[in-house]
Amino acid sequence: MIIICYYLYVVSKQILILVSVMEIGSFFNLYPNGNPFAVRDHSAPHDVFMASGRQAIKHVVETLECKKCLVPNYLCESVHGCFNNFDYYRIGSDFSIDVQYLHKIVREEGRDYDLILITNFFGKVDTNISDVVSLCRDHDIIILEDFTHNLFSNELYGDVCIASFRKILPTPFGAILRSNTYRLGVKRIPSAEFVCVNLVKLLGTFLKNSTWLKWLWRPMLVYSENAMDSVEYAGDDFINRFFYNYYYDVDILRIRRNNIEHLESGLKKHNLMQDTYFCYTIECASEKERDALRAHMTKCNVYCPIYWPLDFDNRGECNHELNKKILSFPIDQRYDIPHMEHIIGCYNSFIADYPGGFPKGAN
Repeated sequence: MIIICYYLYVVSKQILILVSVMEIGSFFNLYPNGNPFAVRDHSAPHDVFMASGRQAIKHVVETLECKKCLVPNYLCESVHGCFNNFDYYRIGSDFSIDVQYLHKIVREEGRDYDLILITNFFGKVDTNISDVVSLCRDHDIIILEDFTHNLFSNELYGDVCIASFRKILPTPFGAILRSNTYRLGVKRIPSAEFVCVNLVKLLGTFLKNSTWLKWLWRPMLVYSENAMDSVEYAGDDFINRFFYNYYYDVDILRIRRNNIEHLESGLKKHNLMQDTYFCYTIECASEKERDALRAHMTKCNVYCPIYWPLDFDNRGECNHELNKKILSFPIDQRYDIPHMEHIIGCYNSFIADYPGGFPKGAN
């Protein structure tokens, strides 16, 4: 069934190209990527595949019996539910760990933690990661590394590493759980509810390719995302392993880097996170200008995400100002130079017409 849908997509894609305008951003579409019967295994020996990154985190916390955890204070709200008991550590304005504060709560105040979640924001490994790793080793704190944004990295530092690879590869779901220290395999048989929720998301992803039924995919996605957190999870399932291996392609890096370089030269505005390939992130002068720019880009059919929309209530010392001013341009492997030129043109038209001034750093 999956194979038939892949090849039906080839026809639907050609029709969409003829009738649609240039659209950049939003969720991935599924597309054929070679012979599905000749898929090479790109996984490591003890990799476990799960439906989502949140399910992978929950599985780690429960399996390793982590009673109290540390999480960054710059964190997507949906991830909070993966932890029953946690404290925040601070993330600075350059998305780096406040090492001094981390030492204070772990070493000086003697708080007892079992696990720390470290996110490689936009694919950037913290410059002080060696110090952080050493601190965690001294205090027997398990490092859970989120390498979603640097999926193709071979230099992981975590005791346990997770990646929600659907953020990089064109799959409707899927996360990888990797560890050379712990055995985290899940032998649980998927429940009927689990299978149904995943089928809804898969069907919605196929409908996204449809000219007439495309409107159905978003409510199906919202339903499946919300339902996924409440159903009993299953791991090491065939479908996620297949999607990971089927779409895994290191050439994705080359395409993304080419797109970033073109935006860098055309926008004359630096990417906040240099030497990364997840997206092209800029900082505007204010939240008002950021929102105006985002609205303008949407009118141009360029859908710019904010990583991440945060809940500012009771967030301790979360970096509010940074989150209110950043905006990211899509640069993934679906796009090439003409798409980047479209982004540059839309951005420049905003700069020319915006009455309140230019975004921070614009020439």
